[in-house]
Amino acid sequence: MKRIIVLILMSTLLMGSSKVAVAIKVKGKVSIIPVETKVKKPLKPGTPLSDQDKIMTAKGAFAALMYLDDKSVVKMMGNSDLVVAGNRSSTGINKSLDISYGKITANIVQQKGREFRIATPTSVASVKGTDLAITSDPAMGDSFMLLEGLIEVTNSITGESTEVSPGETAVSTPEGSLDVHETTTDDMAGFEEAEVEIPTQELRFEVEDADGNIKEIIIQYQ
Repeated sequence: MKRIIVLILMSTLLMGSSKVAVAIKVKGKVSIIPVETKVKKPLKPGTPLSDQDKIMTAKGAFAALMYLDDKSVVKMMGNSDLVVAGNRSSTGINKSLDISYGKITANIVQQKGREFRIATPTSVASVKGTDLAITSDPAMGDSFMLLEGLIEVTNSITGESTEVSPGETAVSTPEGSLDVHETTTDDMAGFEEAEVEIPTQELRFEVEDADGNIKEIIIQYQ
């Protein structure tokens, strides 16, 4: 069996398909419910993700996901649940995260006219390009901690909106309140795993050529 090493970006491999993102790191018990099958199974690094795939992390687990068009990265801490969404256009992918609960960070590349929407049971955030951390609890509400860039947060109950600047945290509650304060160390508690560097990843699979020869393809990507 021949071995071929292909050094390409995962975005190049999958941009022509219906996939919108890929799992680039998985630690601990992480599950996926694919939109196509609705059958829960373990999520593995290198798994391509479709619009409306659901990802869940257990206690102490961690997952990092990357959108294929611009390499925006979403990291999920333990005990988190979200749906990855994305609609393709001529300029790229209009992205959305529907967070049910948990702690999420996002390193979002400048969207250049595209949309990146983050929704929870309590709030909606419009993001153009930024680094932020989110804590979402359906009973207590949400905290949006902005590290870089600019976001607009809207409380879904009252429709009240506010802009959040770097170093600030917006707190949106199920009762309808929406307040902004300077980010504290307590706000950022529980996001330590998000600082871990994402290593180079590798995918391996076999293909058969026209002559019936089996070749192993190795794809490395960052």
